[in-house]
Amino acid sequence: MNIRNRSLVYGLYSFAGIALLFLIMKLFSLENNGYLRFLNVFIVFFFTNRLAKKNRQLEPDDNYLKAFGSLILANALTVVLSVLSFVIYAVFIQPDFIDHFDGGIFWNQEITIDQAAAVLFFEGMGSALASSFIVVMYWNERTPDNKCVPVEPIKK
Repeated sequence: MNIRNRSLVYGLYSFAGIALLFLIMKLFSLENNGYLRFLNVFIVFFFTNRLAKKNRQLEPDDNYLKAFGSLILANALTVVLSVLSFVIYAVFIQPDFIDHFDGGIFWNQEITIDQAAAVLFFEGMGSALASSFIVVMYWNERTPDNKCVPVEPIKK
């Protein structure tokens, strides 16, 4: 499996983890608890770290930009799928969701689904860039023979 396919697979894993989190929150009526929404950050960092570790194990050349692009591709796929699922949820599954959407400080009272999707997209892409950069910088400092972070060889 090449690096692009690994990125797509881990992007799907990350999206599935976030979707499962929000499904569990909906099933237990915890969707109004804002603190639980921070768990998606840990899900994204978990799968981004796993992808970086897997790339480090399988890629013989140590190309920083290739590793960074791989992580950005996985996280961007997660953001796009998450925004699409938000739009599908708000339009088809629970159409009155956008009417009861708590805007906070930056929103006006008449928010549209387009505005909410655009803000979620830009916020998600910023988070994708930041998390990819943090993880790739972490793994850039590690060498395969570093005892601090063991990188075991892949089993055949």
